[in-house]
Amino acid sequence: MDRPLLVAQGLDKHFGETHALRDVSLEISTGQVHAILGENGSGKSTLGKIIAGIIPPDSGELTIGGQRVRTFSPPSMLELGVAIVLQEVLVALNRSVVDNVLLGRDTPFRFRYSNGERREIVSDILQKLTRRTFDLDQMVGELELQEQQILVIARGLLCEPKLLILDEATAALDLADRDMLFSTIRQFVSDGGTVAFVSHRLPEVLELSDVVHVMHNGHNTARLEGEDLNPKTLLAHLTQEFEGD
Repeated sequence: MDRPLLVAQGLDKHFGETHALRDVSLEISTGQVHAILGENGSGKSTLGKIIAGIIPPDSGELTIGGQRVRTFSPPSMLELGVAIVLQEVLVALNRSVVDNVLLGRDTPFRFRYSNGERREIVSDILQKLTRRTFDLDQMVGELELQEQQILVIARGLLCEPKLLILDEATAALDLADRDMLFSTIRQFVSDGGTVAFVSHRLPEVLELSDVVHVMHNGHNTARLEGEDLNPKTLLAHLTQEFEGD
């Protein structure tokens, strides 16, 4: 059996008196959509942010691609092939659509690509994500929130990650854009990518996921796949009303 892309062992995290993660261990396999499902306050977003290097764990180990993570920062994780799209829509409001999608790929002093290449790259990725038409020179502050979210998702995909974390990334999207995103995710996974889909939306998790890790009060309480991916079983685990509890 192939080695898992990601292995977390005993992750713990406190924020003051709040115990956000409690001895969380899980594995994420290559070429699948792994949902991290839980209600608000369950610890799912904290787990996603640790995997992305935004915050470090207080204890525990994280291994990505067989390499133990020793430095928790977004650039370090990106070098290991991990990118994240957060629920918070992080854009530069006074920069253009092109600049925002390519944010992080250019340096402060020079563009990595020619102007024509930049426009082509951004146009291509947006066509995969949405049927909307963007003015590539428009300031992002003039766009609607869901349009800004599409740009952030495009930025994440352009990192060409091995593992793309989507933290409640559908929250600002309408149904048509959500469906386009799901189609793009399926193609990304078919091409060998892996997705960690952080969500509390049961229907979306059921529609998209190969494996579901259920979070409750800082613990990961279940790993479900195959026949167990059904509304009744997932809801029972979410509410801690499954048999044997």
